[in-house]
Amino acid sequence: MPPASTDSRTALATELDAARHATHALLAPFDDEELQTQWSPLQSPLVWDLAHIGYFEDVWIGQRLGRLDPLLAEGDDLYDAFAHERAGRGELPLLDPAAARDYLERVRDRTLRTLEDAPLDGEDPLLRRGFVFGLVIQHERQHQETLLQTIQLSGVPHPGGAPQPVLSEGESKVDAGTYSVGTDDAPWAYDNERPAHTVELAAFAIDARPVTTVEFGAFVESGGYVDERLWSDEGRAWCAEENATAPLHWEDGTVTRFGRDEPLDPDEPVQHISFHEAEAYARWAGKRLPTELEWEVAARGGSLDGIGEVWEWTSSPFTGYPNFYAFPYPEYSEVFFGDEYRVLRGGSWASHPLVARPTFRNWDYPMRRQIFAGVRCARDL
Repeated sequence: MPPASTDSRTALATELDAARHATHALLAPFDDEELQTQWSPLQSPLVWDLAHIGYFEDVWIGQRLGRLDPLLAEGDDLYDAFAHERAGRGELPLLDPAAARDYLERVRDRTLRTLEDAPLDGEDPLLRRGFVFGLVIQHERQHQETLLQTIQLSGVPHPGGAPQPVLSEGESKVDAGTYSVGTDDAPWAYDNERPAHTVELAAFAIDARPVTTVEFGAFVESGGYVDERLWSDEGRAWCAEENATAPLHWEDGTVTRFGRDEPLDPDEPVQHISFHEAEAYARWAGKRLPTELEWEVAARGGSLDGIGEVWEWTSSPFTGYPNFYAFPYPEYSEVFFGDEYRVLRGGSWASHPLVARPTFRNWDYPMRRQIFAGVRCARDL
């Protein structure tokens, strides 16, 4: 949740500082060479994300709000997320780590000066209840999870983190009816979470907890990866690729996590599975994936355990709600609408509470596995 007073300059400055401190702490174990290495074509070099955080802040606070010139003349070409695919960012003339840190410091200095005079009680929707500062804070917090994804892929030893075991069992039943979803009230909610509206749902049941490692292991050991009946056409095509192997070391009961081999906790939610794997598992279990609206209604009802341990794949494509309005820019949500992406809900152990609200909608390609994503199954009643 955002700070108690989103229009308090002190509270906003505190949140900005906390986010920056966390970013630097996350990257502290890496030397300059490691920060500049492109560890995977799926992810940017760590130093790209670092400078991109400052670039985004300068675009929205220094330039858009303060009407100042950019602090980095080549910023649009190097650090606009749409300018270059992730796989090629390691070849760009990026700022080195020291220059990137200096850039972030200079950006932050003028952000705080702009905050001193910003009319937070005005009618400008960009400023109302500190929205634009919340946008910058949430953006940095979201990139911390992206950095952790890259760090996991790198294999470099790092404190990292993991989902906690979830011991509840059974399922929660939701009656057919009319339910409210989305939000008009959350001050820092993104455009794709808005507006609040009602939906009609048929009765369904949803698992009380995410699928655990031992449960997913049973799917693997039963031959789930080679049973074509469990996979969609797209899933079979993906599964045929050489990377479509089980994400954990089922044969010896370990998991490689942030450069270390650790014992696999049977009650830990399984993570690093794709949408295709989640969908196949649900079929194997005689169930299905929940829609994102079913997930939100059940989560709001308070009957789901383990929310926030792993992102949870849903069956829903990423689209706008009825009467969707792009704000403050179409490139956050609208350009991604369509059947190409699937929605994930709930947040993960790596997500900051600011972006782990019940209405928050994450999305990614259905083949992606570097994200900290698992699955919770549902069924019709």
